[in-house]
Amino acid sequence: MIRRFSILLCLIFLCACDDGDILTVDLDFSQELESCDDFEDSYLIFDTREDPNEALILIFPRTEANSTLFTTETTVELPINSSTVRFLYRTYNRSLDADDICAVVPPSDLIIRENYEADSGTVFVTVTAVDDDNDGIASIYEDLNGNGNYDDDDSDDDGIPDYKDEDDDNDNVKTINEIDNDDVDADDNPTTNPLDTDGDGTPDYLDTDDDNDNTLTILEDANGLNGPFDDTVIDTDGIVVKRYLYDAANDTYANPGNISNEFNRTVTTHFLVSDIDIEILRATEIDLGTLTTIFDVTSE
Repeated sequence: MIRRFSILLCLIFLCACDDGDILTVDLDFSQELESCDDFEDSYLIFDTREDPNEALILIFPRTEANSTLFTTETTVELPINSSTVRFLYRTYNRSLDADDICAVVPPSDLIIRENYEADSGTVFVTVTAVDDDNDGIASIYEDLNGNGNYDDDDSDDDGIPDYKDEDDDNDNVKTINEIDNDDVDADDNPTTNPLDTDGDGTPDYLDTDDDNDNTLTILEDANGLNGPFDDTVIDTDGIVVKRYLYDAANDTYANPGNISNEFNRTVTTHFLVSDIDIEILRATEIDLGTLTTIFDVTSE
């Protein structure tokens, strides 16, 4: 959804503010930010729009500490100083794409018509990973002891905390395949209405023997590939069911070892620019928008 914000722009110079007129500019940006990967020393975050052709640009140092702003939950303040941390508003002669903004050598047909830069202010950065391990359970709900420390909850004692573990019970069936995604209670929390196939009080995603047939789920991997989730049998009603969820199928197969912990993590980084004073632009806050980063994770 495109959120809109308006900023009152007044030309400071008297010759431009005839009769006290106030110029109102609607900065109707998408707030879905993009970034450049071409610069060794700096991160460049931007948003563009057409008609008029404008860009909002944020530049800050590419350091080890700042790299966490795209990977790890945190809140950070970046002071704008027009040197290492910069915030700019520009207008152009034509429409823009990412290649234009990120080009080391700008295209010859691209002209910056107006360039305004803040010499002070603060950028508030909020980094969020709602579901760190992409297992269908928000990280906040994997704090089983409720102490606010996600790192001390490790249901299967494999050294990987539940919020970073895509298989919380180490049975080679991924957690996302062992939870109730129907959300019948409409609370977006699968742990309040969990699947519990054998009704033993332990939800499937934390149960090492999901059907209570005395054969561990990990040992019901008949083909020895991809875990037990793709192994099926036909029950007494002629219905194809998963072997590890059918207590009448209790054959034991060789332990294939645990599948490696691999998943995609999605992190959102939100930028709020505060208290800037550009030559023609003053604003208490500009909600610059959100940058979404998706990256691969293997066994943390």
